[in-house]
Amino acid sequence: MADEQKIVVEVPSERGHYSPIPIPQLSKLDEFKKGWVNVVCLPDNLPDMVFDLTSCVAIPALFSSCWVSLPIPSFMRLGLVGLLSIAGISLLYMRQAVPEIKDVLLLRVGLIAIGVLVGL
Repeated sequence: MADEQKIVVEVPSERGHYSPIPIPQLSKLDEFKKGWVNVVCLPDNLPDMVFDLTSCVAIPALFSSCWVSLPIPSFMRLGLVGLLSIAGISLLYMRQAVPEIKDVLLLRVGLIAIGVLVGL
């Protein structure tokens, strides 16, 4: 019996980790940045990327063509301009706060601008 090997069984903790080594937790700011990087970055596979880039052009083109051709009351137009200005300010803040997405964000804004011009 002295030659037998001991069998060690690891029981997972409540969090599902098998290792007693603590996993470093990201700060809330790092989680925020990582979330925005995941949202703004381009998809990995080609069909999803083509769909994503096409929708960046097609959806603003649809909205801008509705803006020009449909009779929208002036208070609604003013509200939409206000929402667009808030979105622009948020965009500038995100560009400064998360430098990893600066190039992709610029690409997306350029495609949206092209879509708006196509719709006009």
